[in-house]
Amino acid sequence: MKKKISMLTAACLLAVAGPLVAQDEEQDSMDIYPVETWTCNYNEGKGPADLDAAAANWNKWMDAEGVETYGALTVTPWYFGAETFDVGWIGWWPDGATMGAGTDMYLSEGGDAAAGFSAAVTCDSHANFATTMIKSPGDGPAPDSVVLYFSDCNIRDGAEWNAVLGGLRAWGDYMTEQEYGNGVWIMFPAFGSGDMKFDFKSVTSYANHAAAGTAYDKYANGGGWQKRMELLGDKLDCDVSRVYNATFRRNMPEGED
Repeated sequence: MKKKISMLTAACLLAVAGPLVAQDEEQDSMDIYPVETWTCNYNEGKGPADLDAAAANWNKWMDAEGVETYGALTVTPWYFGAETFDVGWIGWWPDGATMGAGTDMYLSEGGDAAAGFSAAVTCDSHANFATTMIKSPGDGPAPDSVVLYFSDCNIRDGAEWNAVLGGLRAWGDYMTEQEYGNGVWIMFPAFGSGDMKFDFKSVTSYANHAAAGTAYDKYANGGGWQKRMELLGDKLDCDVSRVYNATFRRNMPEGED
């Protein structure tokens, strides 16, 4: 998820993201790629070690099949509300065609790998999101783990999409200038989200909790929240973030992810 991956037209985004993006006839272009999420709970008597074993077996199968077009990480809640899950899975492809072909292969040939996951966890949601990067986390080798902040956002009445996107990008530029050290993505619900109560999810990544804490100080005491209100206060309403510790399970080769 650290680099923008593929270019789709605004018309394609309209097809997967719904009427949210259809507020203007002329839209700023966005690089969109598909992301899937699963939320799961451990089966009785199972735990993280069982999931680790299942993921290792799955990775071995993916390597044997020569798959280099899927990345994945697992997340565990750190700051959360009363309703949460034990572990989540986030996976991504470079484009929709690759997603479809990879899904077909997994369904037809990945039975043993799937069985390992089913033995460890039971998942109560599986969703797909049309995702675009707002701010790059920067170059460098792929990390083993990150901290992820998720919040649900709604566009305020009267705000036009191009203005929202412009505000998000300006906020990303500001965070780059102020060296927040994070990455930012927005995720439009495409499939499996049910009765959604948000227009999109905002996702922010940090290398670790120390980096997140430094950004916390910049936002709270260094003028960050005032700048965000200036850029987005009349355009966007986002709820309180949930925070997750994330472990990478599979990375794509450089240039793919």
